[in-house]
Amino acid sequence: MSKIKIMSFNMRTQASGDGENQFLNRREFIAERLKELKPDVIGCQEMQPIMYDWLNETLKEYCVVGAGRGEALDNEAVCVAYRRDKFYLCSTDTFWLSPEPYKPGSRYTGDQSSCPRICTMVTLKPRDGAPFRLYNIHTDHVGKYARVLEVNQLLARIVEDDKKLKTPVFVTGDFNDTPDSLCIKTMLEYDGGRFTDLCSDSGQTFHAFGSYINEAGKIDYIFAEKGINCINTEVIRDKRGNLYLSDHYPIMAEVEI
Repeated sequence: MSKIKIMSFNMRTQASGDGENQFLNRREFIAERLKELKPDVIGCQEMQPIMYDWLNETLKEYCVVGAGRGEALDNEAVCVAYRRDKFYLCSTDTFWLSPEPYKPGSRYTGDQSSCPRICTMVTLKPRDGAPFRLYNIHTDHVGKYARVLEVNQLLARIVEDDKKLKTPVFVTGDFNDTPDSLCIKTMLEYDGGRFTDLCSDSGQTFHAFGSYINEAGKIDYIFAEKGINCINTEVIRDKRGNLYLSDHYPIMAEVEI
C-alpha cells in the first residue's frame, strides 16, 4: 500500500489590487509552507503563467502539468504538481468544461460567466504501488446551472476513463459551491454515492484574505472513492501578520491506497 498526501490549493491569481496579499508578496511564504507540509500531489487553481513558472523554478522537487484555459492555451491554468521522486506520470490531459472539450477557450452558454473553465487529469503510478487518477477542477464562479453541467461532464469523463484503465479516483478543486448545493450533491450522490468528501469537516475554506468570516464559505474539496482509507486531514490556516497563503485555505488529506 502507498500513503499519499493530496492537497487542493487555490493560490489566488496574481492581482496587484490585492495589495500586501498579491501573489508576488506571498510566494516565499507559500514555498516555505509547501516544503514543510510536503504534499505529494497538489491540485492548484488560478495559476497564471508567472505562477506556473515560479512553481517549476522554485519547487524543483515537483513536476507541474496543465495548460491555460484561453484560446491560445494562455491565462489561468488548473495545474497538478506531483513529486518527481515518488511517482511516474502515466498520462495527463487538460480538457475544457464545455460541449466542445477540446476546443480551447470554449465554455457553456446560459448562466456561465465569460471565463472558460477547465479540468486537468493525471494518471500517476507511485514507485511503490498501483496507479491512480486525479482530476483537478475549478468550476464557474457565477453560474449555478453551469456548475452542475461542469460536474456532470467531469463524472462522465471519469466513467469514460474507467473503461480504459480502472484505478482509484480522486478529485480536487475549487467548486465555488457549498456542501448543500446541487453541484456538490451531484458529486456525492453519483452512482449511489461513489465519492466521499474527505475534508467534510474543514469548515470555511474561502475567506477573502480574512475579510469574509462565514462558516458557509466551504467551497474547496478533495473527493475520493468510498473505501479508500483516509488517515488524516488538515486545513492550513497559516498567516504572518496580515499576509495569508491565499484567499482560500489549502486543504490536505493523507490517504492509503
